[in-house]
Amino acid sequence: PSGELRILPTGSSVLDFAFNIHSNLGIRCTGAKVNGKAVSIKEKLKTGDVVEIMSGKNQKPSADWVNFVVSTKARNKIRQALSEAEYKIAAEGKELLTRRLKNWKLEFPDDQMAEFMKKQKFPTVNAFFAAIGDGSLDIDLIKTYILEHDEMEAKAIEAAKAADQAAAEAS
Repeated sequence: PSGELRILPTGSSVLDFAFNIHSNLGIRCTGAKVNGKAVSIKEKLKTGDVVEIMSGKNQKPSADWVNFVVSTKARNKIRQALSEAEYKIAAEGKELLTRRLKNWKLEFPDDQMAEFMKKQKFPTVNAFFAAIGDGSLDIDLIKTYILEHDEMEAKAIEAAKAADQAAAEAS
């Protein structure tokens, strides 16, 4: 607004400019007017451009933003915002799973959860809970897995008891 000069790395985009002014402006940036013409956040800036940032309160950063910003500050702030969003969704997912397990009267021990995560290719516990939170992982799939796992465990115990009984009868 004051018309001050900003020095940015070569190849900087509108988004880099917005983050250079303020982190919250960068996160809420929806586009800009460069020399009076409306442009997207990906638009590369040139020396001497007059930039007016447009923002929206419902705007949220997306993962692809990291690919077209060149400044370290912008990249770090985008990653931080995405991480915070994932943690929030993961907390909701964990809460949802806990409530459902309680309703179903089922246990999901850590070793069983680790096995499930490995089969479903979740790199972290946070990613697992975030998938539950955002609905990309159907929670009924977990219920089915637990019930099948418990059934297999019961059969293994039964088979072991039968083998022990057969060995006792043989001697």
